[in-house]
Amino acid sequence: MTTRRAARPKPTSKTSLKPTNSPLSYVYGPVPDDTFGAKSDPPEPHGPQAPHLITDHRFAYLINNPDLYTAADTLPGPRPIGRPPHHPPVAYLIFLCSISVFGSARATAAHFQDEDWWNRVRSAIRTNLGDEAADALRPTGPTRSNWNHYFRKYLKPAHNKIRDISSDLWVEQALAHGMLCETSRRASRVRPERRQVLHGDATVARPPSGHSEHETPDKRTGEIRRHRVDEDAGICVEGGGKQVYGNKFLSTAVRLAATPHSRVILALESIRHKSPTEDPHRESEGVALVAMVKRILKRARGTKAVTYDVALRGRHRAPLIAEGLVVFTSQHDGLTPQSLMRYKKGPCSHDLYVAEGRVCERRLTDGSKTLYTPLPVEELECRGGKNSTRFYHRITIPCPAETHQLRIRVDETDKDRQVDPKTKKQRFNRTEHLRQVPPGTPAGRRLKGFRQDSESIHSRFDQAYPHERVPAYGAKGALLIYLGYAWLNNSITRALNPLHP
Repeated sequence: MTTRRAARPKPTSKTSLKPTNSPLSYVYGPVPDDTFGAKSDPPEPHGPQAPHLITDHRFAYLINNPDLYTAADTLPGPRPIGRPPHHPPVAYLIFLCSISVFGSARATAAHFQDEDWWNRVRSAIRTNLGDEAADALRPTGPTRSNWNHYFRKYLKPAHNKIRDISSDLWVEQALAHGMLCETSRRASRVRPERRQVLHGDATVARPPSGHSEHETPDKRTGEIRRHRVDEDAGICVEGGGKQVYGNKFLSTAVRLAATPHSRVILALESIRHKSPTEDPHRESEGVALVAMVKRILKRARGTKAVTYDVALRGRHRAPLIAEGLVVFTSQHDGLTPQSLMRYKKGPCSHDLYVAEGRVCERRLTDGSKTLYTPLPVEELECRGGKNSTRFYHRITIPCPAETHQLRIRVDETDKDRQVDPKTKKQRFNRTEHLRQVPPGTPAGRRLKGFRQDSESIHSRFDQAYPHERVPAYGAKGALLIYLGYAWLNNSITRALNPLHP
């Protein structure tokens, strides 16, 4: 019996959907110079270029990372029944991470069968675990058959445990590098330091096989050809409308400013890219990110901001803002100006709307066009509460009579969450329309630039393997490969940047 799956986009696994940008039905006024920056502000300087690292050095940094051996203590050992592993768990964790060094399990097994390469592993284990553990090792490392058995029978069932202990150790490493730490230095919430900002993104990892059907007929001969299919893979849409066939993963990271090889990947997760009916066990992208960031915050209270793409909507930003974070994303297409309030004082009356992520004053032009004039923001205020943190824009309304000042909440209020009895919808989705840091400002462009580092992570991850295909089937297997890549990345960061006590 042939199992059929959703058809892939043809003729390739990557196609583009041309975005449609309709013209605005209103006029948006000039952005004022305010707390978010001025037009004359110089652009952020480019950091130094990262030096190339040869394979020998990358492998040495990996196997000499002491945190790797701490994580190995949590790996599953021999079972009372069944075929026992030929090597201790630490050897297989090093094998997993080394796949991102050598490109595949086959190449890694070949290197571990070489005496010189295996002696480097033996020496590192001796340094970190002692002579007894090193002397108990076999003369050569795991073969490909050894690896496939342990990977299938031991690592995949324990992938959640490995993911969580790895994330805890990576957060501790970031803190030791001086990232995400509480400091006595006063920092602007509009322009937080690079080391205080989490950046994240989702990517689609292509499986080893691009086939979506187990059996296909040869168009010329009619012969039935059988294929191996990744049962978890599906068609996903990435940024720019690009369709990719594969498994979707989410990552968050942090790095030091102007410091090459200083990125620390903090957490990874496999996320849902199909319908909830087809994939009920994984969360959607926005929900998974909120849970991931909250978990990081428990250990890293010095985190000031999160930057992400338009997949993060208002309902996802709201709980993170309540935690005291500045959450930045680009403005989502299709949002129309929303009425906020009518400000009255004496003879003055001003209609305030939210447009392009900030408070504007609404007027009608001579040509019967609606003009939204952005109002200058003097400060982004933050006030802590019993249950959540509140954020305000302290705005100025220029007026011929007098200059007015007022505070506008930019976090979700109790009134916003109320359901309108007429529309049966939330009264005002404030965090969807009104931003703490508006995208079209120098401060917004600075935070947007931080997120590009996530694109670099995923690009380097894809390039680590032949044909940019992750050498593992299934979401669990691909996540483990990604965890191994993150261990390699973080080991390089640890070796090349000082740790603080």
